[in-house]
This record gives sequence, C-alpha cells and structure tokens, in this order.
Amino acid sequence: MKKFFRSIFALISLITAGTLLLSVATAYINPYHAWILAFMGFGFPLLWILNLIVLLVWAFKKRWQLLIPLIALLLTYGHWQNVFQWKGKTEQEVSILNKPLSVMTFNVRMLDYYNWSGEKDAHEKIFDLIRKENPDVVCMQEFYTDMKNKSFSEHYILARLNQYKYKHIEYKAGKRGRRNFGLVTFSKFPIMEKQNLKFEQTSNFSIQTDINVKGSRIRIFNNHLESIRFNSEQLNFLDSLNHKNEQERLEGVKAITGKMRTAFKHRANQAETIGRHIANSPYPTIVCGDFNDTPVSYVYRKMRGKLKDAFVESGKGFGGTYNGRLPSFRIDFIFHDKAFKSYNFKKLDVDYSDHFPIMTLIELETSKN
Repeated sequence: MKKFFRSIFALISLITAGTLLLSVATAYINPYHAWILAFMGFGFPLLWILNLIVLLVWAFKKRWQLLIPLIALLLTYGHWQNVFQWKGKTEQEVSILNKPLSVMTFNVRMLDYYNWSGEKDAHEKIFDLIRKENPDVVCMQEFYTDMKNKSFSEHYILARLNQYKYKHIEYKAGKRGRRNFGLVTFSKFPIMEKQNLKFEQTSNFSIQTDINVKGSRIRIFNNHLESIRFNSEQLNFLDSLNHKNEQERLEGVKAITGKMRTAFKHRANQAETIGRHIANSPYPTIVCGDFNDTPVSYVYRKMRGKLKDAFVESGKGFGGTYNGRLPSFRIDFIFHDKAFKSYNFKKLDVDYSDHFPIMTLIELETSKN
C-alpha cells in the first residue's frame, strides 16, 4: 500500500512539474498562435509554490523523486524572481546619487469620474498624493478630462499639478473635445520631442516622450495595453458563479474567455510593436504603464527586452498592482535601461482607482556609465 501511494504521489509530482513548465511557455509563445497557454501564466505563482511543497515532502522522505520538482523549480527560477522578491535595494541618502530621477506610473481610471472607488473626491486625493510624493516624472493611463466640469477640466488638473512645467498629453481621438480620454506624461525636466504611438483596431495606445535630465536625453514610453474590458454583468457573473445553472455558466464562461482571447492577441501585437520601438531607441529608455498582463507572459518578455524591471531590482513581495474584484496581479510596470540602477521601489496602497500607483528612484549616471 505504501508503494502504491508513493507511485500516486510521484505521478502528481510529474503532473505539477509539467504544468509549471507549461505555464512559463506562455512567455515564449505568441498568444495569437496558442492563446489558451496565456491563461496558464496567471497560475504560475501557485504552481511554483505547489512544486516547492512537493519538493519539501520528497526531501523529508529522502527520496530521489525530489529531483522532479527541483528541476522544474530551477528551470523556472528566473520567472519566479520576476514575480516575487524578498527585499530590494534601498537608498536613503538620495543626495549621494549622481543623477537621480524619481518615476511614478498610475492608471487613474478616469480620475474616478464616476466614483467607482466610493472615495469622496478621489480625483482630488489623487492630485494630493502626487503632490505629496512629488516624483520627477509621472506617467498616467486612463487620463480623463471634461471641459464642462470644472473639477475635471484640463486647465484645472494642470493647475493642481503645477509643479510639472512640462507635459505630454495625447487623447484617444487625437484631438480635444468636450470629454477626452488618453495618456499623459508629466515631467519636471524639459521635453525635447513627443510622439503618439497608436495601435490598429483598438482605442489603446502608447506615447513616447524624450526629456532632458541635466544634459542626458532619456526616452520615456508611457503605455496602456489592451484591456479585457469586462462589463459589470460579467463581473457579477464571476461573483455568483456557484449560483448559476449549467447553461448560464456555459454561456458566461464562453463570453468571458472570448474577451480574454481577444485581449491576449491584441496585447501580444501591441507589445511586439512597442518592443521594437524600445529596442531601436537611440537613447536610454524608461518604460512605464499598465500592461494588463503578468510578469509570466509574452507581453512582459517583449516589452522588457533587455531592460531591467525596477520591481525586480528593488521591490518586495508579490507587488500586485491590480485593485479590483478579481485576484490581484502585478500588471503595472517600470522598466529602465540596463545601465541604470533603481532603488526604493514601492506600491502606494490607496483606493482611488482599480490600480495601485507604483514608484521607483532611478540612478541615471552610475560608475559603469
């Protein structure tokens, strides 16, 4: 009987190890060709921990089968580092850095125009937060203005954030109307060049902004990649899944997976496009934004390229940035040129949006430079 249970557990070990390896395949295979794999990337953290538990069990029993989860864990350890960090680098004395640049990225969800957060005057609290943290560069996604609502007019917002002399604002329609939805990059340093990077067949886009930081030209990419766009009915369906009959569950799951499949494919194409812009930049780059995908994904790998992930350099924990009704994942990122160093990465736990803002301090001029 003992041999039987050992054989069953060995089979389970093989399955969990194989599933873990399959989950990281999503980082290397375009979802356009195998979109179903993209779902498995979301399960990577749980699968990695599960394999670690299996390893500890085999180690306790001193059996050679521990090699099964061990090999899987070693092969995927690089991805685990992108997902979880014990403790990152910190630098308390900013004055000793040669050329520091503090950067924030924040999907502000239309500045909570419709009061989704339930926070009173959430947009004012967003402005207060930015003024308090006072980063040198702020990349906002889902920036929103309403010219007939004084508190949401572009003029009012710029006045509230008047510590930023320079800004690059682009709207979805490409021109200003009564209501506007888009991206903005605020900077304390002069902007040298601006470019709008639009995607086909979608309202999502990116912007490219070159700034002059004390003689160094830095190219900043502010990105908002394809959203899944669950509506309230679909979110309610997920909340009440156990109370649906079989036909309702089937129809609901079909609608949700269809939206996810479309989003996976669009994001992959967008990441490839922006990835080429980043790779071909003649200037050092900083990449910010809401990717709507996890660190174990094709999108993450294409967007990051040879850059460093500020969270990996100086973050801690899992760093989940999604603040909604679904489980939290790290879907907002700050990448930077490999010649730079980053410190003091942090997530700001505020409930003003369905995303948490993140910040880091980047040293632009290191000894290697």
